[in-house]
Order: sequence, then structure tokens, then C-alpha cells
Amino acid sequence: MTIESKLTSSAVKSIEGRPGRTPLATFEDAAVVQLVSSDAQRPDALVTDLHPATVTVTESGIAARDGEMAWSWLSGDIEAVVHGSDGWTIFVVPDISEFGVRVPAARVDEFRALMARFGGIEVRQQHRPSPFAAAPTPSASLPAPSAAPVPLFISEATAAPELITEPVAISERRQATSSPDVMSAPSALAGLDAREISAWFGSHQVLDRVSLQMAAGEVTALIGPSGCGKSTFLRILNRMHEMIPSASMGGEVLLDGHDIYDPNRKLTDARREIGMVFQKPNPFPAMSIYDNVLASFRLTGLKASVEVKDETVESCLTKAGLWNEVRDRLRQPGGGLSGGQQQRLCIARALAIKPRVLLMDEPCSALDPTSTRRIEETIMQLVSEVTIVIVTHNMQQAVRVSNQCAFFLAEQGTPGVIVEHGPTTAMFGSPQDPRTNDYVNGRFG
Repeated sequence: MTIESKLTSSAVKSIEGRPGRTPLATFEDAAVVQLVSSDAQRPDALVTDLHPATVTVTESGIAARDGEMAWSWLSGDIEAVVHGSDGWTIFVVPDISEFGVRVPAARVDEFRALMARFGGIEVRQQHRPSPFAAAPTPSASLPAPSAAPVPLFISEATAAPELITEPVAISERRQATSSPDVMSAPSALAGLDAREISAWFGSHQVLDRVSLQMAAGEVTALIGPSGCGKSTFLRILNRMHEMIPSASMGGEVLLDGHDIYDPNRKLTDARREIGMVFQKPNPFPAMSIYDNVLASFRLTGLKASVEVKDETVESCLTKAGLWNEVRDRLRQPGGGLSGGQQQRLCIARALAIKPRVLLMDEPCSALDPTSTRRIEETIMQLVSEVTIVIVTHNMQQAVRVSNQCAFFLAEQGTPGVIVEHGPTTAMFGSPQDPRTNDYVNGRFG
């Protein structure tokens, strides 16, 4: 029986017409690269390694992965590619045009021949070879960058970065007239409605027809034992599941009544409105705190004055509870912050483009109690401006921060399902299913 035949008709339509994901070739010892100066097609274009990775060319596009980190570019989203020196290729995707990959020199021709199979993609060559910049090496005193996913929707984007060489205090750059605070008028709150969500990794099914409404302006907590599909469900809510070549899914995810998996809807549009904060903090370690916050600005191609950028950095860091701690060192690397500060920096970065929904995948699991408390305080302050969905294994945390709660469970090798969901007070005070009662009271899981 095929995957499609196991789905309901409403779920099948989300899979029909998608290109195949059969791997065509795998390139070890490759890397994900990032344009760090000028346009990719200019002679002075300069790129740098973002992270070592294994690159896979599939029938549907390019995927790169190293441990928990993952990137993907669907061929249908790629308008053009720019081939440069040292085996690098930048994928020109609307709003995400300065990312790409570097493959080993001995296999450059093979990689580019596979790219040509996609068809309909304009191929450009850099005018002349340029130096390949090695990524800055963090000093021994700084923590090594975590192996957390670096999602493209909060990564660098089309515009070349504003290179700042001197530390300048925000207060020193402000004009006498106040500039508009881009965070002062957040988008209208939005709810998410997941309908009949099923998910697979290859032939292994991990979710079976999961439906859940996540109300606007509330915190919804997803709880359940490890391996029951909570994180997979969360990643489906902003189309990160499809970054994995072997992954497939069925069902619908509605944001204000519009399916984010609609073929006519751009991937980047969905990710602008649905932000993500991961289990392990993933700031760009060599990028300054200031530029980390504004990375998502550049993703959207937003052109803003220095004053507006300053206002945004201060506003987002304040909302993330970090401003008072970093206001005097905004030009220092984000990788030099503590774990809890890095996580709040990631929250600030996600807030810069005013998402309507913020997804959080166990954001406190690697943090100490003090940092956890600060993240929870941040969540409770943010919920008036953005709908939040959080995966947590901490039952006390679910009680403290959430309005609604959903209990996921996968029993005896079966796919994950939602056993029970409802107001958090009812889920923990008077659960209807005995399995829920056992779990929230620590009898298993």
C-alpha cells in the first residue's frame, strides 16, 4: 500500500504533484556557504563557510545536513544559480538569495551537471574568481557554535550585509526626531489549525491524522514522551519537515484559514509569519549581537534607515529580556553570550520581522533554572503580541506558561497521536483519559 492510499482524500491533496525526493548524488566534505559581501554575480563577490555539511542532490532540489543542522532548496523555488570560484554555488531564491553550497573541487562538474537537470533555472557565472573567505574562528574563550538547525527563514538574505567596523552606541546614532519603531504595531494575532496531519520519514510513519487548533493570542504546550512526534508536528507547522529528503506529510495547516502548504503559497511567506526557536540556541556565532537581530530584516529584503534598525534592535532585545544585559556590547559576537542569553537573542531575531506565530521546540532544555525562568517570563510577556506553540518535557513549565495543552503519545510502535487536549488547568487538574493522568503525574514518560 502506498503512502498516498493510506491518507484521507483531504490529506492526499497536500502531497499530490510534489516532485520526487529520490537522491541522485551525495557529496561528502561539502559545506553550506553564505554571501557576505556584494552581489553574487559581481567580481568582488565573497562567500564564507556557514557550516560543514553533506550535500545531497535529489529530484526535487538540494539538501544539506550535518547532525541536527539541515538546509534545503526546492528546485521550484530557485530562480537562478550563480557558480563561483572554489566550487561554490549560490542559489537565487526570492528573499534567500545569498545562501548556497560548496562541493569538493574534484566533483564540481558532476554537481553542476546535476543542477542542470532541474531545467528552467537560469545559470550565471561569477565574472572572475574571487578569494574564498574562511569563516572566522571563535577564540578559545568563546563557546563553540551549537549543532542546532539554522533555518533559512531567519538566516542572511538578499541584501549585502551592512559591514560595521567600529562600535557605535545606538544612542549616539539617533537623530533628534524619533524614528518609527517597526515593532510598535505588530501584525494581527493569528491562530493555527492543523488538520489530519500525518507524517513519514521514508516508510516509517511518525504521526497519524493529528488535528489541533492553536488559538490566537495563547500559549499552546505540546507534551508527551520522547519519540511521540511532538517536534515533527511543530516543524510541520512552518514547513521545516520538508527540508529532510526522505520526509513526507499529508494534511493541512491553516493560518487564518489559508493552507500554508497551498502550491500557490511561497515557502518564505509562511516562514515570515511563523517563526521558530530551537532547542539549542543557534545565533550566528561570528556575527555581532546587533547584526544577529537584523538578520531576518535582510531575509525579507526590508530597506530601513539606521535609526529604524537601531529602534528594532532595542525593541526586540527588550521584548526578549536581553537589552539591559547587552546594550553596551552590541558589536560583540553573538557566540560570546551565555546559553540563556543566546536563546533570548534567537527569540529577538525571530521577533524582528513581526511573526504572527512563534514556535518553540524545548527552548529551555539546555538551560539552567535562572535562564529558564527568564525565558518563561519572556514567553508570558510576548503572548499578547504573538501566538506561541511550545514543545516541553517539563510539566511544571507547561503549567506555568501555557493556556492550552495537547498530550501526544505513540504506543507500542504505532504513530504518534493526540490522546487529549484542552485548557491546561483541566489537562493537569482533571484529565479525561487515564493515560494523560498517568503522564502528567509522572507515572511514565
